[in-house]
Amino acid sequence: MIAVLNNQNIKRRNNRSYLYKKKESSKSLKKYEWKRENKSFFSSSVQIRRYLNIFLIIAFLFAIFFILYMEKEKSVPKITPISFPKDNSAESLLLKITVPDHESFRTVTKKLSPAVIRSLKIVKYRVRNRDTLSSIAQKFRISLSTIISYNDIRDARRLAIGTLLEIPNENGLKYRVKRGDSLSGIARKFGIPLKEILDWNNLSTSVIQPGQELFIAGAAMRTNDLNRVLGKLFIYPTRGRLTSPFGMRHDPFTGLWRFHNGVDLANKIGTPIVAAMAGTVAMTGINPTYGRYIIIRHADGFQTLYAHLSRVLVARGRRISQNQVIGKMGTTGYSTGSHLHFSIFKNGKPVDPLKYLH
Repeated sequence: MIAVLNNQNIKRRNNRSYLYKKKESSKSLKKYEWKRENKSFFSSSVQIRRYLNIFLIIAFLFAIFFILYMEKEKSVPKITPISFPKDNSAESLLLKITVPDHESFRTVTKKLSPAVIRSLKIVKYRVRNRDTLSSIAQKFRISLSTIISYNDIRDARRLAIGTLLEIPNENGLKYRVKRGDSLSGIARKFGIPLKEILDWNNLSTSVIQPGQELFIAGAAMRTNDLNRVLGKLFIYPTRGRLTSPFGMRHDPFTGLWRFHNGVDLANKIGTPIVAAMAGTVAMTGINPTYGRYIIIRHADGFQTLYAHLSRVLVARGRRISQNQVIGKMGTTGYSTGSHLHFSIFKNGKPVDPLKYLH
């Protein structure tokens, strides 16, 4: 009997132990499954945050590039596009080119302090042998602009011996009053106080008459106007021999009689090409007729064309100084050999470059 009871007790203990272990195993399984589910959830959250950060970085970089691109577009002046056809009629198209003239060359002025304001005095000088405007200006310590303006000189190269010049005692310009002018308007135009104009011209009133001449102390001629008088408005864009002038000629390929809107200057490939006049690059490109070309916009309605280049060294919108290298001579496009085709346009119409080049 005792043995039976002992066996029963052992069985009950074993059953309780089994049930306890089964319960504990069930708890462990549930805990493991909960951890696995949460680990998967947290792993997904980390990946989402990682992707979100990458997206935000890409969006930020895109915004920066977009802002820089828009700023660059604003800095480049709007240029009227020139569409070249794919045939040899491009030469006739260039006759109609009109690049907008946005250049605004303001008169350069020098502010005079009240302490140096004096009355205008004129010294007369007669031009002698071997005199030049530069030597005369240096002798009287006055600017070329002042001598040219005050004496209404149109061509400095034709200054004749015996010419009587009037030399002011201060740098400035002679201004002839036009209809509708007022003294206050003239003062604003040159950026000079009204009182200085009154003092230098010994005027007691602001009343002026058309045709009256005034001395504007401290003002200077525009660079283009000065270069025109000095014969330096345009310079030769390269070294070379003239192989074809401006005007009607026989086409070198077809032999047909046709208009040539510029001059051809021949030299070896790679010869430097310089800007004939200061300005802004309006366009560069490649064309079947002109090959690699550059068009520069200048003040006073001038444009210049440089064609058949082997290399272009400037970009659209860039400000160019006179005599600055802009490309290299070549034989690209409709060409019989290495040369530069150079054209000058005035208000969209071709003019003979040889009448301007010096």
